[in-house]
Amino acid sequence: MEGDKMTFKVLTKEEYDSFLKTSPMNNFLQSPKMDEIALSKKQKVHYVGITKDDKVIAGARILESNSHFGYKYFYSPRGLVLDYSNKELLNFFTKELKKYLKKHKGYVLEMDPLVVHKTRDIDGNVVEGGINNENIVRTLKVLGYKHKGFTTGFDMSKQMRWVFVLDLKGKSEEQVFGELKQNAKRLITKCEKNGIEIHEASYDELKDYKKILEATGARKKFNDKSLEYYQMMYKAFSDDNEIKFLIARLNVKEYLEKLNTNTTDIIKEITRLSQNLNAKNEALISQLNQSLEKIKSEIVEAEEIMKKAGEVIDLSAAMFMTYGDEVIYVFGGNIDEYMHFNAQYLIQWEMIKYGIKNGFGRYNFFGITGIFDKSDPEYGVYDFKKRFNGYVEEYIGEFALPISYYYKIDKLIHKVKK
Repeated sequence: MEGDKMTFKVLTKEEYDSFLKTSPMNNFLQSPKMDEIALSKKQKVHYVGITKDDKVIAGARILESNSHFGYKYFYSPRGLVLDYSNKELLNFFTKELKKYLKKHKGYVLEMDPLVVHKTRDIDGNVVEGGINNENIVRTLKVLGYKHKGFTTGFDMSKQMRWVFVLDLKGKSEEQVFGELKQNAKRLITKCEKNGIEIHEASYDELKDYKKILEATGARKKFNDKSLEYYQMMYKAFSDDNEIKFLIARLNVKEYLEKLNTNTTDIIKEITRLSQNLNAKNEALISQLNQSLEKIKSEIVEAEEIMKKAGEVIDLSAAMFMTYGDEVIYVFGGNIDEYMHFNAQYLIQWEMIKYGIKNGFGRYNFFGITGIFDKSDPEYGVYDFKKRFNGYVEEYIGEFALPISYYYKIDKLIHKVKK
């Protein structure tokens, strides 16, 4: 290679993976470990990049899908991987990609880069003096990319444009817990007192995880991933401890024993206070009687659960990626009738502790709608994540790079279908 000349190159999987792991944009969706998922969808995988002085300085994992009339649709999940502020590099990579994809009968390249749009706070407000990557959006448009807009809302077929993040770097478990919202602290503590335990599912137990997510999908009216998808993800990432499926379980028999013990303790305290009645003790007795009534109703409920579902029940489940420098909460769900146990709070807290203990810099709660009005039907998702403290992260969104004239025809076809 001559001097500092940039060269476009088809990369081996190993070359691309080595480069990806050194990039601050490293993300599990770009990892070659996702290839089995792509192949199951009958997609072909391409690895390409730019080298300079025999060093890879830009790369992309690109998925190829068949379209109409022999044309191919190309997509780079959370790509391209490069320094987007380097206009010369971005321009060169774009031109070379267009040539390469045109040879492979591509009509479009779509991507959703892992590039922050603007720095935002916990309430979604833009932080003055923070990151502002409007210039990157403008540069991409100048290079021929079509921006699909600064969208809001949930679209399960797309990558999340809005996520909620908690920084863990340099923080202790005590510090992070102390910074949680009061209601989150209370519910985590209650889960622990109730004896809820977090169990990491094995490959053979993924069916138990799947049942919970399936029930959640039915309730929220979205299609859950297949069991085969979860099994492929497990096989791809578990050897390097980069994936976890957690299930929150309650031993109902032990829970009942605790409730009965609490009942006995409260009755003893009421008896003790009754021996020295005064205004203060009467107020305390009143509070204890209220607690006693609540526990009695919980005992009745627990007895009914045990009759119906057995001694041990699954309450909630979640899938996490522990990849690169972040723990990512990808999917989660609850059994509808057990939602009042609030087990998801304990699942999140267990993984936050895992992130702190294992030196992860970020805890990514993943998708929110980007709508911060309580009237939003999905506001509860954001509100749940907000209780753990942190901040909103907004990405620049989706882009389409037209490769051939068929791009316009395809857009017209989709417009007519709508």
